[in-house]
Formats: sequence, structure tokens, C-alpha cells
Amino acid sequence: MKKRPVVTSLLSALFLSGCSMNSIAVKSTIGVMGPAVQAFNEEGDFEFARDAMPANLKMMEGLQKSAPDDETLLTLLAQGYCSYAFAFLEDAGTPESLERAKQMYLKGYRYGMRALSDDVRKYASGDLELFEKSVAEVDEVGPLFWSAYCLGNWININKQDVSAVAELTRVEFMMKRSLSLDPGYYNGAAHLFYGAYYGGRPRMLGGNAEKAREHLEKSITQTGGRFLMPKLFLAQFYAVPTQDEELFEKTLREILDAPSDIMPSERLANQVAKRRAGKLLAQKKDLF
Repeated sequence: MKKRPVVTSLLSALFLSGCSMNSIAVKSTIGVMGPAVQAFNEEGDFEFARDAMPANLKMMEGLQKSAPDDETLLTLLAQGYCSYAFAFLEDAGTPESLERAKQMYLKGYRYGMRALSDDVRKYASGDLELFEKSVAEVDEVGPLFWSAYCLGNWININKQDVSAVAELTRVEFMMKRSLSLDPGYYNGAAHLFYGAYYGGRPRMLGGNAEKAREHLEKSITQTGGRFLMPKLFLAQFYAVPTQDEELFEKTLREILDAPSDIMPSERLANQVAKRRAGKLLAQKKDLF
């Protein structure tokens, strides 16, 4: 009888040791996910990246089950699902792919929100003023930006749904805070959002072509024009609304003529920009 506490203690120690080893293994794996994501961003083969990305996302989801509150992993999952939807599903443009994109954007949004504070999540579908106040207290730009990006793109696909469009105010709060925290985050992507925001709507609904151009040029300047997505948006959300045909063609030609390795760290995103630039240029007669 006297030996039972010793046995119990030994079993407890083994159990705790096993948990500790599992925790260390999970943390070590999470630690290499950032470089792994960067390697993926550097991939220049569009089809290879499209086929490989779902497996990578599911692997991260498996890790997330072992570390459900890890902010880094939650942020990477938000970024991953948003990027997959934007690069590969919206690009396909079919009703089926757009429906899948909606689901992926929502999934990414939920992961991003889980990395934010309890108050942000609490008011995400509640009082707007309290939501704005809770967002103003966020000090980590990553999960905030990707949550806003996912939700904003989900709204963009659901433009005909009034209840969806009503959520745009929350996206604005999050993007405004993201911009104030780090205007250069992910190649000035918050400026990219505002370029589409101001350039993609009529003036009576808050559109402003000059504000759109101002934000997009800030995003272009961020990388010296090496990140091609802001140039694509400049053609789509400024040149088309203002009917600047010369700028439209010049900007799209610059994208198409840019070397594939103009920005090695964003080779995949630049491939997406090139594909979309080609499609947009092919629509020139219908747009002007």
C-alpha cells in the first residue's frame, strides 16, 4: 500500500512527460511553418501551387487541433485560406468555384478571429461601436489584417446580399486599425484594400477615384513596383472607372512584361497578377 503513491507519481510523471514531448514537437513544427509558407509564396509554378496548397492547409489544421490557441498558426491558416480562395478559386470564375471561395473566405475569417481578443469576437456580430472600440485595442496586425481581408473578399462575392454588404463597416474598422499599426504589412496590402474600396464603387456610395489611386500608389511604392498586384488594381479600380485607356494598357503591359523573378519572395502572387492582367487586357474593348 505504501508503494502506490510512488507508482502513481511515476505514471503521472510519464504522462506529463509524454504531454510535454508532444507539446514540444507541436511547437517545433509550428516554428517551421512560417518559413514553409514563405517557400510556398516563392513558388513560380501556378498549377503546382494550386494542387499542393490544400494538403498544406490540412496539415496546418491538424497541427491546430494540438495547439488550438496558437496565434501564429491561426494567423497562417487565415492567410492560407484567404490566399487559396483569391488566387485559385476566384481566378477560375465558375459558379462552383466562387461558391467554394465564399466558404474558404469564411473559414479563413474564423481562424483569424480566433487569434484576436475575446471582445473582438464578442462584438463581431453585435454592437458596431463596441466592436470598433475593441478593434482599436488590438496590437497585432497579422490576425487583424487577414480577418478583415477574408471578410472583405467574402462580401465582394456577395454584393447582391444586403446583409453581407452591411458587414463592410466592420471590415473598414479592422483595415483602418491594420493600417495604423503597420502600413507596410504584407507589401502595403491595407492600401491595396482601400484602392479597391474607393475605386470599386460609384461616388454616391463612397467611391473616390483619386483616393483609390493615392492608396494604390502607396502600395506600389512599398516594394518599388516589384509586387505586381497593386498595379493590377490600379488598372482595374482606377483606370477603368476613370476611363484612362492609356494608363490601363500601360500598367497591364508592365505586369505582363515583368520578369518572373522580379520579386522572388512573392513569385506566386505575381504569377496570379500576371494571369489576371492577361484576362483583364483581353476585356479592353468591353471596358472602354
